[in-house]
Amino acid sequence: MRWFFGAHGQVTLGALLCIGAVATWVYGATLHGEALVRLIFHVSMAALLFAAYSIVATGLGYRATERVETAVVENIEHADEVNVDE
Repeated sequence: MRWFFGAHGQVTLGALLCIGAVATWVYGATLHGEALVRLIFHVSMAALLFAAYSIVATGLGYRATERVETAVVENIEHADEVNVDE
């Protein structure tokens, strides 16, 4: 479950959603219909692509947080040796 909901899972899912959104947008752009329906389609595809990008950005931020957390856990035994005044 950690791989699915963790940082790697979020980046992978976001990338797949970006690819899917672009593919849907390209396919949907070939369809013809009323101007208002096309406008709503393009606005919703832009929102979907932005949401997919946000998932990737969140995953990358979470990954950075995991790296910092690992560094803190590995170095916690040396915490009493740190000089904060410098």
